[in-house]
Amino acid sequence: MNLDYHSGRVGHRHGLMVLAFLGYVFMYATRVGLSVSMVAMTRPMVKPINENNTSDSSQTFAEACPVLLAQSLNESSENARRDSRGDGQSRTFDWDSETQGLLHGAFFYGYFVSQTPGGWIGHKIGAKLPMAISMALIGILTIISPFAAEGGVWAFFAIRFLVGIFQGVVVPCVTVLWIDWAPPKERGRLLAVSYSGSQLGAVMGMFLSGFLAEAYGWESIFYCFGAIVILWVVPWMLLAHDSPSKHPRISDDEKHYIMSALLADKHQQPGETAKSNEPDHKRSTPWLAIFKTVPYWVVVIAEFGHCWGFYVLLTNLPTYLNNILHFSLKSNGALSAMPYLVRWFVTILSVCLSDWILTKNFCTPTVLRKVFSIVAFVGTGFALVGVAYVGCDATAAVVLFATAVGLSGCMYAGYLVQYTELSPNYAGVLIGLGNSIGTLTGIIAPYVVGVLTSGEGGQSVENWQTVFFIAAGIYACITVIYGLFSSSVRQKWD
Repeated sequence: MNLDYHSGRVGHRHGLMVLAFLGYVFMYATRVGLSVSMVAMTRPMVKPINENNTSDSSQTFAEACPVLLAQSLNESSENARRDSRGDGQSRTFDWDSETQGLLHGAFFYGYFVSQTPGGWIGHKIGAKLPMAISMALIGILTIISPFAAEGGVWAFFAIRFLVGIFQGVVVPCVTVLWIDWAPPKERGRLLAVSYSGSQLGAVMGMFLSGFLAEAYGWESIFYCFGAIVILWVVPWMLLAHDSPSKHPRISDDEKHYIMSALLADKHQQPGETAKSNEPDHKRSTPWLAIFKTVPYWVVVIAEFGHCWGFYVLLTNLPTYLNNILHFSLKSNGALSAMPYLVRWFVTILSVCLSDWILTKNFCTPTVLRKVFSIVAFVGTGFALVGVAYVGCDATAAVVLFATAVGLSGCMYAGYLVQYTELSPNYAGVLIGLGNSIGTLTGIIAPYVVGVLTSGEGGQSVENWQTVFFIAAGIYACITVIYGLFSSSVRQKWD
């Protein structure tokens, strides 16, 4: 049968793609929802100065941006209305910036330790059941998060840690799923669409969180997102299967197309020798060769530096918009979501453009990855420097935040692809290690931000400038290292 026979037809693999995409959307919403809910569930650390009314400096906690008197009165009435709810909900906590940074990082502790075991489990028993169990537990843990917060900082830390563990299982399982479902010619599209759910999940999480917190209290963020994740498990269990051969309703044409394409690809790996024809699971991983490969560590350094800036914005942007620029919860959620919508569009455009450039042979893969990565690093870094300098100009700050987060989407056509280009056979190992190291920044960066902005006077324009300068400096460093030493050439040990 012609391998292209079913390539243009919509089949069960596309339904699986939609399910995986939605799973990423809902899962990521539970992750980023805390960024907005943290603003609503903690007492204000800043008392802004009214530009229409003089105020004794001793009555302010920090040198935040001034606000109009009417806006200040409106914000005060909204806060008072939320605090006076008589249903026992919407309690606020006296968590300072350092504590908030610790709680933001709790997720990443769990996320860091579970990705490699999650990939191993997926390979051993398939991706369907581990994903279903993990998503169900993510939903349950999210729903009980408000009760954990009532129990104190460490109870809430434990819940966020567990959410991170189960999300860390889901991420590699999605990759494992496509090993048996994605024909080589469609692999890029199926994977890209599945993973892009994380970016729309950030949009959904931040956008809806602001409305939910303002209308129903911050607890509703956790109840709503947790319930959606649990509901996703139902169609997943009914419609998803680990491979075409296990799917009871797939057509013979689609099954043959997928399995034949995968078999043909396996026997046409470039540079394959007789020794490499042994089954993949019996081939020992060349750890020493990997650790000695300079281009790989250059990619890992790029991953670490890029994730630092990304997680600073992901976890702290709503806090900055609230404490420094004084946006309401509703506006905060919408404005925090906008940069990630821009990022989604940039990602799709970058991937399509890079595929077209490679198809036309306009440049080598190494040059192409460098161009897209450096655009992401330099563009994001300069935008963050711009945020530091515009200070209280809210419009300029929002535009620059959208630019910073949006341009970071170019990395999907940049260094992120090089894990597979350096070693198609061991890409899972390379990605697992690199992503784990990048995840460390999700622990470190929010805590550093918390330390820099904690205490009396901590929530000031000047202290936040330091936060943005540090991120921009890291982007500058990885730009130089990556530009000089990166490569997409397949390694001999592969």
